[in-house]
Amino acid sequence: MLEATKPALRRGSGALHYLLATPFRYPPLKHGSRFGRRSEPSLCYGSLQTATVLAEAAYYRFVFWYGMVRPPAGKLDTQHTLFGAAYRSGRGLQLQAPPFDAHRAELASPSDYRASQALGTAMRAAGIEAFEFVSARDPAGGINVALFMPGAFARKAPVSQDAWLCELTGEHVRFRAARGREIHEFPLGVFQVNGTLPWPAC
Repeated sequence: MLEATKPALRRGSGALHYLLATPFRYPPLKHGSRFGRRSEPSLCYGSLQTATVLAEAAYYRFVFWYGMVRPPAGKLDTQHTLFGAAYRSGRGLQLQAPPFDAHRAELASPSDYRASQALGTAMRAAGIEAFEFVSARDPAGGINVALFMPGAFARKAPVSQDAWLCELTGEHVRFRAARGREIHEFPLGVFQVNGTLPWPAC
């Protein structure tokens, strides 16, 4: 019954594991995304390193927290699944390399998506299927990945899945591996611009 209420799967994603198909299934958020406008089909975003994807997730946990009318008085504990996927395309770009690296400040702006969304539209029109780019949220400047098309996945299912526990407050986000001792913590200040948390840009 629940499945019947969901949007139809994107063409070319029917054979994919649901974790890989889901990002392409839903319409864009009201603010679009880093490389996608509100009027364009959704992309699948990921990162090359665990620390980078957790930095991206931490930013959106803060957006969630400060988007609540009345945040909890204490902390909010949640569990998340971090999965890995293989991708491959003969029509890809590395925006962290020349000549695009000269425009890193605009493409990785923490608060202004206009340049990156314009480039996303141009890449889509040129038939680009997948691309890599510098994270706007990772303090270490890690590399993210985005896929325009489900066909850019090299395998139909995730290559790994790991559980992570998240502790969220108004001051920090802490991720801890459910198995092992790996911890990644992000204070609010890491993501602030001029003392304010930037909202996902329109």
